[in-house]
Amino acid sequence: MRPVILDVDPGVDDALAILMAVHSPEMELIGLTTVSGNVPLDQTTENALKVLELAGRTDVPVCMGAAKPLVRQPHYTYEVHGPEGLGAADLPDPETMPAGDAIDFLIENIEARLGEVIVVATGPLTNLALAEARCPGILSHARRLVIMGGVLHEPGNISPHTEFNFHADPHAARLVVNSGANIALVPLEAARQLWLEQDLLLQRLAGREDALALFCAAATQTVMAFETQRYGRKGMHLHDPLAVGLSIFPELCKVQPLWIDVEPDGELTAGQLVVDRRPFVIDGHLVGNQVECAVKVDVPGFLEVFLDRLLK
Repeated sequence: MRPVILDVDPGVDDALAILMAVHSPEMELIGLTTVSGNVPLDQTTENALKVLELAGRTDVPVCMGAAKPLVRQPHYTYEVHGPEGLGAADLPDPETMPAGDAIDFLIENIEARLGEVIVVATGPLTNLALAEARCPGILSHARRLVIMGGVLHEPGNISPHTEFNFHADPHAARLVVNSGANIALVPLEAARQLWLEQDLLLQRLAGREDALALFCAAATQTVMAFETQRYGRKGMHLHDPLAVGLSIFPELCKVQPLWIDVEPDGELTAGQLVVDRRPFVIDGHLVGNQVECAVKVDVPGFLEVFLDRLLK
């Protein structure tokens, strides 16, 4: 089994990613670290605890991280994920409590298992940046960082050229991208290939009245309504589950190594992923760091794995 830490900001698709992870036997889920992102930190932490209790995995610790970005003010996405971050789902208050500080947890677990731990980050990268700042070089000792964030060449989903996670904390994104870590990036282009049709989900949920099925039906209502209005199709993109899937089954995505950096400032460009494609510049002078970027997804293969594990 691969030791994994999920760094999350639940968020509906984070919740689905957590459920996929806890139902994946290939993964040893060491813990969850929470960050301010889709909703404020107190809510992301509560949501993580609720989802783990729903899945019967109270053995997995949840540690609270950064309550705000490094420099910018928080930006939340209630219109996508609902006022509490889990769509229309109403889970009981968690009985478990947060287990400690997320930054300490990341550092201690990466140090304890040098070169082994995979960190899957599906929210703003504030926690990872703070871990690197507190313990320089720590991220390079992870086996891999699998990051959902950024947009290579398509339109953004927050500003013309930025994706939410990198836009929410561009200074953290830049620090992490340039940390020297082994990074696999799931940019917006890859996530946009992965569409979960509402009818397909309802078909898989038909006849089920268990708590997990009811949660999936209710949690996805808000984001599906939002994305249906935006894209004219009934369904939703699976941004965060794709990052979990890539950490388990890298063969489900074709990747391309690209030299990338992140623009931290600018009224229109904060969080923009900058790809240095200059053919006449040798590697040592290209900007940023070389990162494996997911560019093509095996959509049928991924959906089969995702739905099987989500609804176990």
